Amino acid sequence: MLLTIQSDQVEQIIPDASSAKSAKQLAKFEAWNNISGSTDQWIWGEIQGSAIYQSAIFLPELKCECSCPSFKRPCKHALALLFVYTEYQDKFIVQSDEQSIPDRVQKWRDKKTKILEKKENKIDKPIDEEARAKRQLAREKKMDSGIEALQTWLNDVVTMGLGRLRQQQHEKFRDIQSRLVDAQVAGLVSYLDEFSSALYQSNWQMQSSFWLAKLQIAVHLWQNRQQLQPELCEEVKQLFGVNLPTDAWDQIAVQSLNVYALGQVTQELVNTRGRYRRQWLWDSQNLRDYLLLDFEIPPYSNFGLTLPFQKQLALNAKLYPVVSQQRLRLEDNLMSFNDLSLTLVAPKGFKKFDQAFTQYANGLKQYPLQLVRFFWLEQLHLVKHDKVIYLVDQDQKMCEIEIKQFVELWFLVGAEPFSAGVEWNGLQLKLVSIWQGGHFECL
Repeated sequence: MLLTIQSDQVEQIIPDASSAKSAKQLAKFEAWNNISGSTDQWIWGEIQGSAIYQSAIFLPELKCECSCPSFKRPCKHALALLFVYTEYQDKFIVQSDEQSIPDRVQKWRDKKTKILEKKENKIDKPIDEEARAKRQLAREKKMDSGIEALQTWLNDVVTMGLGRLRQQQHEKFRDIQSRLVDAQVAGLVSYLDEFSSALYQSNWQMQSSFWLAKLQIAVHLWQNRQQLQPELCEEVKQLFGVNLPTDAWDQIAVQSLNVYALGQVTQELVNTRGRYRRQWLWDSQNLRDYLLLDFEIPPYSNFGLTLPFQKQLALNAKLYPVVSQQRLRLEDNLMSFNDLSLTLVAPKGFKKFDQAFTQYANGLKQYPLQLVRFFWLEQLHLVKHDKVIYLVDQDQKMCEIEIKQFVELWFLVGAEPFSAGVEWNGLQLKLVSIWQGGHFECL
C-alpha cells in the first residue's frame, strides 16, 4: 500500500507562490494520464503541456522528478501530481509487474536505489570514545552551571512569591532563559515558557505551582543523576536537549507493533521559527500510547510523513532508550505498510477516566517529569454546563476538556456515545480525535 500524504505536507515543499498557483491549476485528476505507483513507494503520471511531461515522486522523501525543462524542483507538474495524489490516492494502482513501469520512471528509481545502497554500504569512521567522553564531560560541566543558576532563580521565586513574580515576570524570565540556552540546557526553556504563561491563567495559582514544582524536580534529578537508573538518566538528558548519538541506534532492537494512528497536534516551537508535531499511536491490545515527534524548522527540515489515520498499522519501530518507553523512531526500512488492515474496527480503549488517570499516575512513579500522554476512551458523552464543556464516561464521571469548536463538535457527535483520543498533561484534558460509528475525525 502506498503512503498517505496530507496536503499540508505538499505545501511545505512548494518553492514559491507562483509555483503553488500554477500547480493548483494543473491539479485536476482528469488532466493526468497513466497514473500509477510501485511497491517501493514511487508514484508517477503524465500531463500535456507544451509537450507530454512525465512526473514521478518518491513518497518517503517527497523527492520529485519531472521531464519538463524547469529548473525548479519540485516543478509545478510534480507538485500538481502530489496534490492529485492527496485527493485520489485510491486511483494510483500499485504495479506488481516491473516491466509495466515507464522507462524514465525506472531510471529515476534506479538512481535513487543506488543512492540508498551507497548510504547503507558507507563505511563509517571508527568513533573515538575517549574524545566523545571528553566532549560529554565538558558539556555536562556547562550544563551544571546553568542548572545551578536555575536553582538560585527558583529559590528567589519562592522567596519573592508567585504574586510578585506576576508583576515583573518578563524581566525575571528573560534572563534565566538566556542563561539556560548559553549553558546548553535549552530543553527546559519550554518549561519556563509554560510557567510564565501559567501566571496569567484564570487558575494561575494551581498552574504556576505545577510548573514551579516540575522545574524544581528537574533540577533535583539532574543534580542527583549519578544515582538514577540509566533509562531515567537518559530521559532527563533528552529533556534537557542532549541528543542520542546516531550510532546508539544500532544497538537498539526493532520491535513489531500493531497500532492505530489516532491523533495529531501541531504547536509552535519555543523562541524559534518552526513547529513541532506530535502524532499519537495507540496500542489497542495493551492500552498504551506511543509518540512520533517531528520537527519543522524551515528550510532545514520538514515534518515526517503522516501515518494513515483510523486503520490498524503493522509497524516495525525502535523505542528511545528511556524509562517512559513512549517515543518511537521510524525509518523508511522499518515500516511495513503492506500489512495495513482494511477493516475499520474501532480500537479498544479505557472504559473509565479512573483507568486512564491511574496509568498516568503509575507513569509518574517511574518518571516524575512526565508530561503529555495520550488515552483512548470508549463510550463517552459530550455535555456543556455553565459554559464549561465536559466529557462524561460510563460511570457518569465528568472531566472538563479544552476545545474551541464546541458547536462543530456537537454537530458531529450530538447526544450519541462516541470514542475519543485525549491528551492529558497533568492539568488539562485536551480532545484530539473522535470515532463514532464508521466516522473518524482528527480535531
